[in-house]
Amino acid sequence: MSDNGQNRKTAYGKWFVFTSVFVVGLLVIFACLNIAVDPYFHYHKPVTKYRLNYERYINDGIARHFDYDAIIIGNSLFQNFKTGQYDALNDVKSVKLPYSGAGTRELWLALGRAVGREPLSVDLLSYDEEDGADFIDSYNACSGYNNSVKEVVVCTDTEDIMRRYSWHRYNDYPTYLYDDNLFNDAEYIFNKDTFYRGTLYNLGMTLLGKDNTSFDDYSSWVRESGPKAACATLKKIDKDTDGLQRQLSDGDKERIYYNIHVNMVPVIEANPDTEFKLLIPPASIARWAEYYNRGELAYVTDGMEYMLSILTEFDNVTIYGFDDEFELTGDLDRYCDTIHYDAGVSDMMFEDMAAGKHLIDKDNYKEYVNSIRNRYFDYDFTVLNEYIPE
Repeated sequence: MSDNGQNRKTAYGKWFVFTSVFVVGLLVIFACLNIAVDPYFHYHKPVTKYRLNYERYINDGIARHFDYDAIIIGNSLFQNFKTGQYDALNDVKSVKLPYSGAGTRELWLALGRAVGREPLSVDLLSYDEEDGADFIDSYNACSGYNNSVKEVVVCTDTEDIMRRYSWHRYNDYPTYLYDDNLFNDAEYIFNKDTFYRGTLYNLGMTLLGKDNTSFDDYSSWVRESGPKAACATLKKIDKDTDGLQRQLSDGDKERIYYNIHVNMVPVIEANPDTEFKLLIPPASIARWAEYYNRGELAYVTDGMEYMLSILTEFDNVTIYGFDDEFELTGDLDRYCDTIHYDAGVSDMMFEDMAAGKHLIDKDNYKEYVNSIRNRYFDYDFTVLNEYIPE
């Protein structure tokens, strides 16, 4: 080999070593910054200013490392709740954990991670509606992050409880943030989105002296409301529709039973010193018109009654139901679609809960459901047709 060839080989070797060291050095700095700032609170409490966003990335870190003794958790119906208001009314320090679009399983798995005191395993013989096969399903309520949680307010949507216990809307979860496995944390510490949207953003907030995102503001929203917005997804209503067509079957009851006993009961029973406040949000009259169009008024109300017959049996469960707040549910100026209400409704519910209003127990749950039946079974939903798009 000529001297020039040898020199080129040596130069390439040096370039390769230098480049490799440089790239590895950058990756180490990149990872160290992500670990130090830890924008999703996977390893420690916040050390910089921070913003709260990307719910499924940040909520588990909040549950792990923030100081609190109460939790407000739910889907988008809970995004406008204010922890400041709840804390003042109940003398607690709460965090809000919103999971937009979440079902029962996702919410109660998150609660299991947060408050579980004693691991509890449940084996249930279940029935798979898709292939008609019986099987044993096991559930573990894991040990939690915070053993001093006094109370939890959790969204309890009847229609969601009536779904299959394994129902979930999302498949692409950042599960590497939900465990203590260091080997899968590479997906977090070497993640460019973590760096740009989290670490750099939080460092910028700190340098500029900006305030942290408050839990009152976290995931909160303001949307256009009114009858046309509330009825935008409805089909025209025919007065001759049989709104009671579908009845609650034994299979439907089994589905409700397993959703409650697989997802909720293990966490409730594993934490007898925690009060679980189950809040049934007020669905608008447009939502009940939707049930009417589908022939499901009896199906939904019977499902609600069966759900309540189970949940009212637990000593550490308190239930608040707002579907009988008919002046509110009939005021479509308060709704931006069939189920989402404005922030003032959220405030009202916390005030009523603190005052002991809208309580449901084993003595009055049938009366609560019957009041809803009396309201909607003979209601003329065609009055909404003027707001329904052609």
